[in-house]
Amino acid sequence: MNIMVYLMSLSFIILMIMIVMLPVMKVSLMLLEWDFLSLKFNFYFNSILFSFILGLVTLSVLIFSTYYLHGELNFNYYYFVLLIFVGSMFMLNYSSSIFTMLLSWDLLGISSFFLVLFYNNWDSNSGAMNTALTNRIGDFFIFSFFSGVLFYGYYFLSFEMLCSSMVLLLLLTSFTKSAQFPFSSWLPKAMSAPTPVSSLVHSSTLVTAGLILLMNFSKVMLSNSTMIVILLIGLFTMFFSSVAAMVEEDMKKVVALSTLSQMGFSMTTLGLGMSFVAFIHLVSHALFKSCLFMQVGYIIHSNYGQQDGRGYGNNGNLPLFMQLQLLITLFCLCGLMFSSGMVSKDLILELFFMNNYMMILSLMFFISIFLTFGYSYRLWKSFFLSFSKVVMAYSTTLVMNYLSLGLVIFSIVFMWWLNYNLLVLPSLFLYMDFYVPLLYVILIMIFSYLMFKLLIKEFIYKFLVDYLAKNVIYKMKNLKFMDNNLNKFGYMGFNFLGIFSTFFTGYMSTFKYNNLIIIMFFLFLFM
Repeated sequence: MNIMVYLMSLSFIILMIMIVMLPVMKVSLMLLEWDFLSLKFNFYFNSILFSFILGLVTLSVLIFSTYYLHGELNFNYYYFVLLIFVGSMFMLNYSSSIFTMLLSWDLLGISSFFLVLFYNNWDSNSGAMNTALTNRIGDFFIFSFFSGVLFYGYYFLSFEMLCSSMVLLLLLTSFTKSAQFPFSSWLPKAMSAPTPVSSLVHSSTLVTAGLILLMNFSKVMLSNSTMIVILLIGLFTMFFSSVAAMVEEDMKKVVALSTLSQMGFSMTTLGLGMSFVAFIHLVSHALFKSCLFMQVGYIIHSNYGQQDGRGYGNNGNLPLFMQLQLLITLFCLCGLMFSSGMVSKDLILELFFMNNYMMILSLMFFISIFLTFGYSYRLWKSFFLSFSKVVMAYSTTLVMNYLSLGLVIFSIVFMWWLNYNLLVLPSLFLYMDFYVPLLYVILIMIFSYLMFKLLIKEFIYKFLVDYLAKNVIYKMKNLKFMDNNLNKFGYMGFNFLGIFSTFFTGYMSTFKYNNLIIIMFFLFLFM
């Protein structure tokens, strides 16, 4: 018993030391060093945090695959390729040498080709070839970059120019893998893969690989021209992917375009020089986007593979649990208050508008952020607010519900706590920054509504229609409006006359006279 208490205390102390030391700790592992062939891995805070999130998403996707691909003949082949895909992403995340980086980069492209090709029909063949060929362009760029950095040891003028232009090759490598503007076509085409693969590819693996590569080389890109190129490409990718998501009918492609928009958002953050904030936003995006893909995949599976948003309907019969999870992940995507996307997104928005960029760039950025709400509402509307009848089959499995629930809890609670502590934002600043503009907006809206109601409705409508028309024009034509005019004063006049007649009748009845005789008496009296 004593030895158990000792071991538990020792493990607790080691855990506490690791938690305290983890943000500043860096462990390097060197397995082989032989000229170009070297196996070096670095373990530091960013890589460990990303690996934790990647492991959580991978575990959820593997469990979800058993539900989604139940009955597939090539299921073992699918699992094998998926594990190679995830392993190469782990290897890229930890790699610290050229050889390991190139090896993991190539393995990512090859395994993604086989995963997109899984269904082996015309659509998946087209998407797989598009994905593979675009990624091969990126492989050429990264090989040229690592070959060109050999010239960094020479200090002639021409070599200096060559070295500065090498960074452009690194940027093109990242743009191909993260599907930025010139190379964005493969991302919606890769939607022909099974939905669990899409959940993994679009949350924390393939599209984030280019951004992770740029974050590893963030000190190389600190020149003004390079930052401007990254900022412009990220902004343009955000803008056109958000506009495309507003008109796309395939629901999986809408979610893919939303991923593209968020990747452009992170690329814009890198262009602002905030690599760590972009990394935090990337990590929080990985959790809720994988959960969103699982919810969309569950709805598609329940509708027998129907992906066109115009064919959905009657999904209100889905379990309320699933509907709420989908709504919460859409809230995280929009960056609403107390969601994981809010802290990093709010900070990025502030730091963007603090800089003096051109009006057209600020307008593009603002419209792209606003369109996030647009396509999120459109996704929700196409699923749950259309009532065309289709045949549906619902699964009653509890694993699906609680699997996505774990991702929702992590994306809300854990990421909110992590963002709140890592970005070291004062709580007063965080809340005042959100509530004060919101309060001003609400006050302006209320004041505008009251002024509109008072000036437009009351003054113009009441005066021109009620008073002027009814009291002047209609009454000169038809005297029946004189009777209705009593209604302007309510029932006050009728009540007064009624009370007077009751009093008069009661008073006169005390004299035991008939009312008719009293009226005749007054007539004869006045005559």
